[in-house]
Amino acid sequence: MRQVSRVYRALLSGGLGVALAITPLAVGPAQAAPDTGITALNGTITITSVGWGHGRGMSQYGAQMAAKAGYNYQQILAFYYPGTTFSSIKSNDVMRVWIRSDNDGYLNVKPATGLKIKDNKGHAKTLPTGTKYKQWRIKISSSKRALQYKNASGKWVTYKTNLNAKSVWSFYNTTSGKVTAVLPGSVTRAYKGKLALRVQGGQKITVNTVKTEDYLKSVVPSEVPASWNAEALKAQTVAARSYAVRYRANLKSKKAYDICDTSACQAYKGASNEASATNAAVAATAGQVLTYQGHVAWTEFTSSNGGYSAAGDHDYLVAQEDPFDLAANQVWAIPLTTAQIQKAYPAIGTFQSMSLERDGKGQFGGRVTKVTLVGSKGTKTVTGTSFKSTFSLRETMFQATAGLSTSSGTYKAWQKLGGSRGTLGIPTASEVAVKSGFDAESGLVAQFANGWLFYSPDTGTQLLTGGLLSKYISEGGAGGPLGYPVTGIEYPTTNLWSFSPSMQAAFEFGLIGCPVTVTDPATQCVTSFG
Repeated sequence: MRQVSRVYRALLSGGLGVALAITPLAVGPAQAAPDTGITALNGTITITSVGWGHGRGMSQYGAQMAAKAGYNYQQILAFYYPGTTFSSIKSNDVMRVWIRSDNDGYLNVKPATGLKIKDNKGHAKTLPTGTKYKQWRIKISSSKRALQYKNASGKWVTYKTNLNAKSVWSFYNTTSGKVTAVLPGSVTRAYKGKLALRVQGGQKITVNTVKTEDYLKSVVPSEVPASWNAEALKAQTVAARSYAVRYRANLKSKKAYDICDTSACQAYKGASNEASATNAAVAATAGQVLTYQGHVAWTEFTSSNGGYSAAGDHDYLVAQEDPFDLAANQVWAIPLTTAQIQKAYPAIGTFQSMSLERDGKGQFGGRVTKVTLVGSKGTKTVTGTSFKSTFSLRETMFQATAGLSTSSGTYKAWQKLGGSRGTLGIPTASEVAVKSGFDAESGLVAQFANGWLFYSPDTGTQLLTGGLLSKYISEGGAGGPLGYPVTGIEYPTTNLWSFSPSMQAAFEFGLIGCPVTVTDPATQCVTSFG
């Protein structure tokens, strides 16, 4: 029993308090010690990460929280890109966007009134509509282009034009200003400006040439919800405009495109994705970019940095505490089985333990720089980034704790309470198996930011928090004479206690009662055995 009590005291010293409010995790020290010797319980390690993305530059969730707190977009951008200044570009600038999802080697579009095709030699052709023409496409063969249409029978027929077959051809529409592309999988998407089939490095790619401001009308709602605060949308617009202009400048017109449409560049979904709120943000910041020492800034941004941004390759991409992002509480937890670890790293054999090294900046002691996995056959060390990629984690700022198997009662109860973003919050220590102090029946104890869960086959899963939990731990917890809790916190109308109102919890072999407001559980709470 004493040994079990020591385990509980060690867990308690990890930071459990009597307050029930959710509070941010503390920022780690400059030099954080590695987390060593983390073993599995019931074949499971729980990985809890904060943030989402690479962590550099502006946090999108942080910008939203800052805007909700009353900061304007200029202040938000100044915080995330210190030392940059506002400048402007020409509003009629254009972007050539590589549509990476159109990867079948053709450019297919839907027929429409006003649809035209032209080459870069000045020749143009208005394309007919009607039941005969189900779809148009540009085909490249032996460096020559051909125009084809799909007829009512589903066959492709070559359509003769006076266009230069060796020049670049583009679809555009003089009536609507939009061309509807038919992407692989029969997905249709409208794009403003022109759509062309180009050749880049031997690959046939679709490129949308569009005015920068129209491009941003799709980028901003593709990157963040259009329902967000107007100042956050403006901050996202200026960051996205600056990033696109700098990306284009970096390529120096050496490619057939200036930027791509995926998160590898920044998300872009064409005119179909526009929204009035984000269009207003684009209009309100028309042409505005951030510059640094005479150059447009490389304004990287991330979904969430977990409360501490990561340093980038430029002076204005700094590592710093971010209270705005911290308030967004972007926390995620996944159970990782030993079988998954062994499959990913077969050379280690049977998984035995893992250790983490960190950079000392942020929650949990900072982002993980190295993961060392120990098994029956050997040891494997990988970078935190590699480990993140292998298991599709959202950030390298994560912790590893034992237990919380998806089949366990504690895990299921935690999920019913909202998981890592619910009322209990994140795991703050490894789950432990504890034998009851009375009948030696084994159960599970899991500690979270805002309470503990206790499970045994006879009592089910029960939640304790605050003063009741503290008093229970001082009595030896589940390994003490009270055994496992039979109920969670109750507020009886009649009770055994001299104080009223009260709260209590029942255990296998006793009760604990406390006043509703507890400042000193040791003196204010009462234990009744039997």
